Amino acid sequence: MSELASIPCTSKRARGTSDGVDRLSSLPDELLHCVMSFLPMPEAVRTSLLSPRWRNLWASAPYIRIDHQDFMDDDKLEKFGDRLLRMRDGTTSLDKAWISVHHAVDTTMCCDWIRHAIMHKVRLLHVSASALLDSTAMFPSQHLKTVRLQYNLLRHGFFRPLNCDCPVLEHLELEHCGLWDLKEISSRSLKVLRIIGCHIFGGLVICASNLTHVSIVDPMCDPGAIVTRDLSSLVTASVSLTSRFHYYKRNTIADHRLLDGLSHATTLELHAPLPEVSFERSLRTCPMFSNLTSLVLGEWCIAADFYPLLRILQRSCKLKELKLKLTMEEFSTCKDSESALSSTRGAPLSGSGRHPCIERVKIYCHEDDPRASSLVQVLQPVVGDVKISIEHH
Repeated sequence: MSELASIPCTSKRARGTSDGVDRLSSLPDELLHCVMSFLPMPEAVRTSLLSPRWRNLWASAPYIRIDHQDFMDDDKLEKFGDRLLRMRDGTTSLDKAWISVHHAVDTTMCCDWIRHAIMHKVRLLHVSASALLDSTAMFPSQHLKTVRLQYNLLRHGFFRPLNCDCPVLEHLELEHCGLWDLKEISSRSLKVLRIIGCHIFGGLVICASNLTHVSIVDPMCDPGAIVTRDLSSLVTASVSLTSRFHYYKRNTIADHRLLDGLSHATTLELHAPLPEVSFERSLRTCPMFSNLTSLVLGEWCIAADFYPLLRILQRSCKLKELKLKLTMEEFSTCKDSESALSSTRGAPLSGSGRHPCIERVKIYCHEDDPRASSLVQVLQPVVGDVKISIEHH
């Protein structure tokens, strides 16, 4: 214990001072653990030197935090992480495990720490590390509820237990990760999924029947690489595709079904530059948006004489609120590809019929944007007497 406490740290957080009266030691363990949670983990361990009351208190804390920012020396970080996990009270379940070790430890050690946290029944696992995570890092858990991963390269084997053997997993966040041969996210218990700025090598199918919220932001992959299906419980969905989405080869994946599962949502937000291959091709084959009441669209919807906009309105019979945000640039690479898509869109739509359910329509655009007046002309026959408001930014 003293061996671990003696490892020096260089945290910038101020150390507390005492007025000579020790009132903290009389508090129950739960409150003292709460107090310790505000300290960097090395300082929390060093509280064992305060008095016999504190000697083993850190070892039963319901959290661990291994952070490279607390150390100037990578060797000390590795030694601290190993001893922290080896010496803590193995009978105490973990509420949270935070592992942040960018360029500091090797992949094997990071996987060891993850496995240790799972063995101690961790509920929330946060791993921010430039490391390859595969089947050696993950195994079944009856307790894991939330997983947040940042900057990791993830192989298929890492997700197999998450999909099949983590029955209480509800929240999954992947941020700036590389998804290598991942193939599918199909957890039956998953309710919230966020994929932000991830490189997707190959295709990815999202198939989770109890998912209620999904967000896909700035994926870097081939158009058509992301497919959604069997999202029957979906409530809100948001997809934002930037120009990076278009840097990859086109037409290498024939399956364009990004919107299939999203068609179950009641609130839907779709952003992309002009035009958008995956959205447009999905619109031609996707089911009706039978539950959709609130819709937010970006510039992609006004391409090709407003075909995407009219098409999605045609398939949204219960829509009450429509917002159009003309805030993204028309990327030249996308404009160059528009003519190639025009032959596959089918016959142009002259209208989408009246929508008596629509109650609110708002257009967000720059002042004097000529597209606003064109949108009003297209939408007026659709919404009838409903006022179309324009807000400048």
